[in-house]
Amino acid sequence: MALLVLYAGTAGAQKPNSSPNLVGSGARALGMGGAFIAVADDATAASWNPGGLTQLERPEVSAVYNWKWLSEDWASGIHPELEADHDIDLDELNYASIVYPIRRTLAGRNFVISLNYQRKYDFDRSLDIDARLVSSLSAPFTAVTTNLLEIDYLQEGALGTLSPAFGFEITNRLSCGMVVNIWDSSIVPGNEWKEVVRRRSRVQTVGRLFGRPFSQVGLGRLDTYTEYEDFEGTNYTFGLHFRALEGLSLGAVYHTKFAADLKRTETNRIFLYPNSLAVTHRREKIRMEWPSAVGLGAAYRFPNDKLTLTLDVTRREWDQFVLINKNERHLRDVRKSPVTNLPIKDSHHKPTYSVRLGGEYVFVDPTRPKQKYLPSLRAGLYYDPEPASGRADRWWGVTCGSGNPDDYYGATLGLGLLVGSRVNIDAAYEYRWGNNVRRDTWAGTPLERGFSVDVDQHQFYLSTVIYF
Repeated sequence: MALLVLYAGTAGAQKPNSSPNLVGSGARALGMGGAFIAVADDATAASWNPGGLTQLERPEVSAVYNWKWLSEDWASGIHPELEADHDIDLDELNYASIVYPIRRTLAGRNFVISLNYQRKYDFDRSLDIDARLVSSLSAPFTAVTTNLLEIDYLQEGALGTLSPAFGFEITNRLSCGMVVNIWDSSIVPGNEWKEVVRRRSRVQTVGRLFGRPFSQVGLGRLDTYTEYEDFEGTNYTFGLHFRALEGLSLGAVYHTKFAADLKRTETNRIFLYPNSLAVTHRREKIRMEWPSAVGLGAAYRFPNDKLTLTLDVTRREWDQFVLINKNERHLRDVRKSPVTNLPIKDSHHKPTYSVRLGGEYVFVDPTRPKQKYLPSLRAGLYYDPEPASGRADRWWGVTCGSGNPDDYYGATLGLGLLVGSRVNIDAAYEYRWGNNVRRDTWAGTPLERGFSVDVDQHQFYLSTVIYF
């Protein structure tokens, strides 16, 4: 979610824009392509559908570890010098929870409470860019200016929640649940992200000034350090889980939209050849409005209890994703898109629909009444678009856009092993790709026209659940 900065002192330096990445929870669910709304029968249920919490019958402690290698293959028709591979690898805690069923409740219905940490969004990106900008001047100047830019860009951080949750069994077939997602940085210390952008600029102007030839070379460097911190907000997740028929389960989940307040601190260090230095420092209060989402799921477990097939469809209202700079409320276009940092009227976003298919096969040995080791195999496919302005190149420039999202697809594989009915170990690999995407990366800059990216992402998840 980088925000654009332009500085005349470095002949138009820019930094990329991007949307935040949604993060799923649990290696088992992700191994099934993230199609887990109608399953939701393990410790990560609060993340996918709290209505499924009532399926947990004994206390559990879980933790999910995530290793990610993200690679982007850049291609640009007008700026071929931007063509390069960019990658970053990192690891983090993805999810952790404590679940406790309470059996003595009204009418003997199952009631389950849990406390969860969920990593919801990540902002991690690393880019190393060489760009070339050419412009011309009119009379009394007749010249061509070439600006060679070197941009090193690093963005790190995440947003997570501390989420108390509960699930309650209404009937033998129908359960409901609710999660309170607390985004407060004082409770979740890692709720912040930072950007470090180092730009080096070499500007060469060659031409004629009032009829006389001249040549000029300028050197400059701009380092920008931006921190987003003190993130505060709260939203809710509501879920239903319904066992419709023998083997068939249905699920529904709704995530409410919310507004979060945070602080942005930006420091710029401008170096101009040969030894000039200028420092600017700005601290702003920001409000970010985050979108709501609704999801529906279906899962069918075959009579032998070995094979389960799942399907999820989720709609996320990215048109509700808005950034407001409280220090600029006097301006006309104060509501901006966090994806492009352009005014909403120039960068609206249509809702996205994700479709996920998954399956799990459990290798049950029917000859043994008690399984000492219970392995399982999982796989999934999905379509998971990202918000984008949908702008298109025209001969007169770049249009403000249709709001159509960028198309991304993915495939997953997963393995699981239940040891002695006490410890469950799961692993998942995810490959996600998108072609001709990220056209908003240089929104509002001279580099935006003709730019597109082919993206390849690889992630590996490892999780464990301990039963008491």
